[in-house]
Amino acid sequence: MDSTATSEPWDDFVSGEEIVISGIAGRFPDSNNMDQLRENLFNKIDLVTEICGRWKRDYVDLPKRMGIIHNFDKFDADFFGISSQEAHTLAPEIRMLLEHASEAIMDAGINPKQLRGKNTAVIIGSSFCETQSKFLYEDLEMRGLNIIGCSKSTMASMLSYQLGLNGPSYVVDTACSSTLYALAAGYRHIMSGECEDAIIGTASGCFHATINLQFARLGVLSPTGYCKPFDTNADGYVRSETVGVIYVQKAKNAKRIYAICPHIKTNSDGYKEEGITYPSTKIQSTLLSEYYQECGISPFCLEYFEAHGTATKIGDPQEINAIYNALCKDRKTPLMIGSVKSNLGHAEPASGFTQIAKVK
Repeated sequence: MDSTATSEPWDDFVSGEEIVISGIAGRFPDSNNMDQLRENLFNKIDLVTEICGRWKRDYVDLPKRMGIIHNFDKFDADFFGISSQEAHTLAPEIRMLLEHASEAIMDAGINPKQLRGKNTAVIIGSSFCETQSKFLYEDLEMRGLNIIGCSKSTMASMLSYQLGLNGPSYVVDTACSSTLYALAAGYRHIMSGECEDAIIGTASGCFHATINLQFARLGVLSPTGYCKPFDTNADGYVRSETVGVIYVQKAKNAKRIYAICPHIKTNSDGYKEEGITYPSTKIQSTLLSEYYQECGISPFCLEYFEAHGTATKIGDPQEINAIYNALCKDRKTPLMIGSVKSNLGHAEPASGFTQIAKVK
């Protein structure tokens, strides 16, 4: 790392060909939209609350707190021309994605009808669809439409169908990195010329107590119900719900710009003796170092770094060491770091969106 590199903030366009986030919409724990989230974060509100009435059965080792979104059972079906019967066969994650996709497009200053027939990509980052057991195995009165309405593939294809979009449409599942992998895929589709723009969405709903219980018994959830990233008293994370959509396009076509994506890079840990869930400081350091080398931006210009920061006893030390190795050696000024999980918990596949929403 060149210690003589500039520490001035990077805020320049080169050609207008850069990929930018021009629209964003979503809902979060105790925050129905972006404005409410911003106010809650500025006021340092704890958005994780007691779980009341969500589960039919309780367990001794099940955490009592979670980040809960409101009104997941509400849907403006008439707006999309969807019948009441069909609406009830759609998983709540899909219904909310439809609403927030429209909001994100309009936030970018575009009428959704203008996109009909375009090659706009739709890429959704998702992992568990926790309503599947009810839709597939319990509710048999919907004439088979449940199979479509709770499929992960429908998260993307329903948006393409309702909005009339002809670009690539699929779901990415890479666990906690799903949202950012979806963004990486959208970035590559646009840069290759395959698409002019992309809708990147994500949804994480905690609707099944057993999944919470499985995570608790895996040892990653905080028994106290508080997520404390990079804290000496950290004892795990709190599960959280989030649904969100961003609209990305080239800078020259954007009416507003929230953030610039000068470059995107991904990798994988590969084999580790410690096991598949154990993060690698070495591989994370390599990713960060190669990213800044490839995009030609000095890491010394960074003023803030929004980290993954799950507050797990294994994950946090590995990540903080990777950040130090790649970004802080020979640095002359402090690098501020943080994690939105301290405010609203860990939205797992949607956690990347909560990070974007925080710094937007």
